[in-house]
Amino acid sequence: MGSMFSKVQMCTQVKRRRTLSFRRTGVSAESTAVDTSYVPRVIPKADNAKGRIRKAVEKSYIFKGLDKEQMKTVIDAVEEERYRIGEVIIKQGESGTNFYLLEAGTCEVWISKEKNSSPELVHTYHSGDSFGELALLYDAPRAATVKASTDCILWAMDRGTFRAILMTSTAKKRELYEDFLANVPLLKSLDIYERSAIADVLEAEYFKSGESIIVEGMPGDKFYFLVEGTAEAKTRGQVVMKYGVGDYFGELALLNDEPRAASVVATSECKIVSIDRESFKRLLGKLEDILHRRKSEYASATSSYK
Repeated sequence: MGSMFSKVQMCTQVKRRRTLSFRRTGVSAESTAVDTSYVPRVIPKADNAKGRIRKAVEKSYIFKGLDKEQMKTVIDAVEEERYRIGEVIIKQGESGTNFYLLEAGTCEVWISKEKNSSPELVHTYHSGDSFGELALLYDAPRAATVKASTDCILWAMDRGTFRAILMTSTAKKRELYEDFLANVPLLKSLDIYERSAIADVLEAEYFKSGESIIVEGMPGDKFYFLVEGTAEAKTRGQVVMKYGVGDYFGELALLNDEPRAASVVATSECKIVSIDRESFKRLLGKLEDILHRRKSEYASATSSYK
């Protein structure tokens, strides 16, 4: 959310005006464990509504890195709610039942620091912000009251679905990528915990044949693994390297803090997973010697085209 309240989330169950009624799904307050057989609800929606939800979800850090299947699950599960100016969306101290994505309008965050003290305005949410996750994940009371400061459109996700999606998606993501990462030669020296940490931060991207994954001369902020398909590196229009499943690329720009030395183009439909610059430095630091040694391969491959 990019605010001081990205770690102090809030929402509560209150009486509210809704465009649709929905059944609440309970989760035991005694445990944060999620039943992996839990089936998230599916609320029918028009295509234009699905497009609006997708835009709202893509702006939320909490859903960063979802693949296409996980994104569909989120879009199916949320429900539209509308509030008029001044209406309370969640109330400090009450139990949490929903997570919210704010599509349109603004909301004010008010906190009473003492039991009987007057509430203070501490933050304002805008379109694209989200709130309410920590109370759902950790069974904590709402930490603040959130009121609509204009007429608002929000997308609400019930507690059970939210926890199932977020917690099971993490487990499924690890399961999905653990075998793949274990077979990447670069990562052979890492233990299972280190590979799991990498799996948690991977972001999936999809490219059609002929599309550019990396563009020569552009700044580099990601490191890539090729999960499905084939690709090739080009410099000055000449192919200098070919990539298959399990190969990686993009590290030189991050290691040297330089622009991309070559373009990488998909030669078939591809699924790529990427690691951002910060995670690359944090999680792959122990592999930098190996990555630096590979620089000589690139230098040899590209030297004849300079």
